[in-house]
Amino acid sequence: MTLPNSLNGRTGNICSVDLDCPDNAFCRQSSYCVCKNSFVYAAVNSTHKGCLKEARNGEECIQHIQCHSTMGVHSECSNGSCSCAENAHLETDRCYETAVIGERCVVDQNCYLGEPGPEREAFCVRGYCTCQLQFSPRDNGTRCVRDAALGEACEDELQCAGPGLQCRGTCRCRPGWVAHTDINACVESATRDLLLTVIDVQCESLSGSEVPAALCLGGACSCSYDARAVGNPPKCWRRKRPGQDCDVDEECVSEEDEPGYCLAGRCTCKTCSPDARDFGGASAVSPPLAAILVTAAILIRH
Repeated sequence: MTLPNSLNGRTGNICSVDLDCPDNAFCRQSSYCVCKNSFVYAAVNSTHKGCLKEARNGEECIQHIQCHSTMGVHSECSNGSCSCAENAHLETDRCYETAVIGERCVVDQNCYLGEPGPEREAFCVRGYCTCQLQFSPRDNGTRCVRDAALGEACEDELQCAGPGLQCRGTCRCRPGWVAHTDINACVESATRDLLLTVIDVQCESLSGSEVPAALCLGGACSCSYDARAVGNPPKCWRRKRPGQDCDVDEECVSEEDEPGYCLAGRCTCKTCSPDARDFGGASAVSPPLAAILVTAAILIRH
C-alpha cells in the first residue's frame, strides 16, 4: 500500500515557506516540509537525507525506497537501478513474490510459471497457486499441462484424463477397456467377471469374428442374430455357410447348424450332404464350383 504523500514524503523539517525545505520539497500549511509528488524522503548519503526521485524498473536509484514506492516492497535497488528481488517477478510494472503450483499466495499475480502461455497460466485459489481448469502440474509445479482425451497426444499417464486410459504417444484404452466413440471415452469390456453391460461396444471382446458379433441385450452380452457361440470360453462367431469365405473353423456351419470346417479359405461340411442351397446359391459360389464340390462329396461318401 502506498502512503499518502503527506506521510510518505514528510521530511521532518519545520518551515514557514518553501525555501525552508530541502530540494524537491515544499512547505505544507506553513508548518512542515513534504517531498513533491514522485519524490520520496530517504538518505542521500551517510550524513544527509533528502527527497529522492521515485524510480521504476531499470531506472537509476540510490535507496530501495525509491523502487518500493512504484514497484512494491518486493523490489530493490541493485547495482544502481531498480529491479525485482530474487524471489519476485515483474508484472504490470510491479513486483510480486513468486510462488509455483501448490505454494501459498495472496493474489493471482503471485502464481508465476514463466513467460505467459497456456502451460504457464495459474491462479490463486483459497490461498494456494493452482493450475487452470483441465490442466495439471508438472516439473515441481513450474508448468501446467492440459489434460488429454482419448486419441489426443500425451506425454505421461497423468495427462490422460478419464477411466481406462493410458499414454502410448496418444491417450488410448487400457487392455480390458474399449473405445466408445459416441462419448469419446473408454468403457470396460465385458468378461466373465463383468456380466452387466450398458452398450454394445462393451461386448466386442467376446466377438471371435473380426466384425463385432456380440451385442448388449437386456444388460448382458449375447451373440447377434447371425452369429453363434463356439469355443471354451465361448465367443461369438459370424455364421459362414458352406462355400463362403472363412478364416477359422468356428465360423463354418451348415443351414441345419451342423458344424463345418474351413478348408483353403472356404467353409465346407463335416457330416452334412452339401447341395446348391448349402453353398448360398449362385450369389455365394459359381455353379461350376458348386457342382464340383457336390460331386466330390458324393464320391467321398461312396
